[in-house]
Amino acid sequence: MNKIKLLYDVFKTMKDKELFNGTISVDAAKGDSKVLSFSNKFNINVATGETKTEISSEFDLEGKKAKHQSNTEFNIKDCKHHKFHQHMHMKHQDIGNHCCEHGSIKAKLSKITFILNILNNLKADGKDEKTVLSLDLKEVIKEIKEQHKDLNNEHQNSCKHHINDQHEHCACIKEFLCSDHDEAILNIYINKNNEVEKIEVDAKGENSLNVLVNLAW
Repeated sequence: MNKIKLLYDVFKTMKDKELFNGTISVDAAKGDSKVLSFSNKFNINVATGETKTEISSEFDLEGKKAKHQSNTEFNIKDCKHHKFHQHMHMKHQDIGNHCCEHGSIKAKLSKITFILNILNNLKADGKDEKTVLSLDLKEVIKEIKEQHKDLNNEHQNSCKHHINDQHEHCACIKEFLCSDHDEAILNIYINKNNEVEKIEVDAKGENSLNVLVNLAW
């Protein structure tokens, strides 16, 4: 199976979508203790920005406990969270430009090598008019951490205020995803129309994380 052609068809199909309906669920555990349970049923019109979400979450880590349930309608183009990530994207660009001053060719070649290595390790398995793309994330996470270890403290300081105030669950997910795992697998399920139906990340170890995204078309 031609993985490059498949990825092109999938990205082209998803780019042309205007309505995204689905669910996201996240479960994280330290040892035998569950520390995070999060679910979000969403309906997003990317053309207009109109968004509906039904969120339920429970957080219990290092003495901090929180429960949350909400039904929200908003326009993502006006969302502070969306603007925050736009701001952080600009910060990352600034950091990247700063790094490029010290070796732009090497930095760019490293990124290209990293992407090519992912494509090389990506596996595609077709079955019953569906295709499953799978990737072992252990080495990917290890390489990402190695590439960004010098920027990690600066990034954390930039995000600290926002994470503490609004996004503790995001910080928890990042911590668990970047932990050392015995097993960490990404599976993407694609239907015959080149639509992504399900995305799953399953990381097992001392810290365990399961992320599941289901999309309905």
